[in-house]
Amino acid sequence: MNIAVTGATGFVGRYIVANLLAGGHRVVAWRRPTSDVSGFPENLTPDALRWIDGGLGDDRAARELVRDADAVVHAAVDRPGEGFIGAEGDVAEFVDRNVTGSVRLMERAREAGVGRFVFLSSGAVHDEILPDRPLDETHPNWSKSHYGASKAAVEAFAIDYGLSGRLAACALRPCGVYGLARPASESKWFGLVRDVAAGRPVECRRGAKVVHAADVARAVAILLTAEAPAVAGLAFNCCDRYISDHEVATIARRLSGASGTIEGEPGRPKNVIVTDRIRSLGMTFGGTGLLERTVGELLAADPFPG
Repeated sequence: MNIAVTGATGFVGRYIVANLLAGGHRVVAWRRPTSDVSGFPENLTPDALRWIDGGLGDDRAARELVRDADAVVHAAVDRPGEGFIGAEGDVAEFVDRNVTGSVRLMERAREAGVGRFVFLSSGAVHDEILPDRPLDETHPNWSKSHYGASKAAVEAFAIDYGLSGRLAACALRPCGVYGLARPASESKWFGLVRDVAAGRPVECRRGAKVVHAADVARAVAILLTAEAPAVAGLAFNCCDRYISDHEVATIARRLSGASGTIEGEPGRPKNVIVTDRIRSLGMTFGGTGLLERTVGELLAADPFPG
């Protein structure tokens, strides 16, 4: 397939592009003048990965991106302000770029006859969780950040397009994402793993519900190839399991042969994210094996690759 990808140079986007290329697809992706487009698979055929200048809010770039595309994977987030969640800058500008820009991209995809549209949402849509029901895709979306609110808003439009039949759109909702980043120093748990390997004492009392970026990429591929009635107009939770900092530190100590002290104990999740919907399409998650492999990668990685 010819697949258009936004957010391709981001952490998760890189895994998505690598997975699509490994599957034999052709990818066209946005980039900005400041984007780092290094580190992608080498020895590609000339048409395997093509870059075009553009981003959210650029209607010309949206039309060019979706031209001749069989599918779109929308993983981009545009943050006009400095910082991350909770510091998105001017609210109106943030919404214009991310919500209006995403809806415009969906509309351009519809006009171009794109067969599938996968929007990468976020577990940040669930800051308030009701105790009387499972945390599945029917749970209300209540967020405490503009980031989470924007993801919930675009999800609603993706569902609207999918249910109405105007575009076979769906939303994938990863929780916290881990994996070897570029540069490695930006990876989740990097500092913790290196402290353990150096024999320094660490205190571990926190944890999070997470999924590996490679699993997110595999889930995207499943949504791209599943039959349209099975995905159009639906949101899909994407979460492997709860991982505590204590578990990560324990693995790092064993793999490195270090003998530093690990204080604290493994935590427990307050809620379990239900993933039956994506699993019903054949998705399996990497589990402990993938976690151990990632800790090994963090131990071996060059923090700032050239």
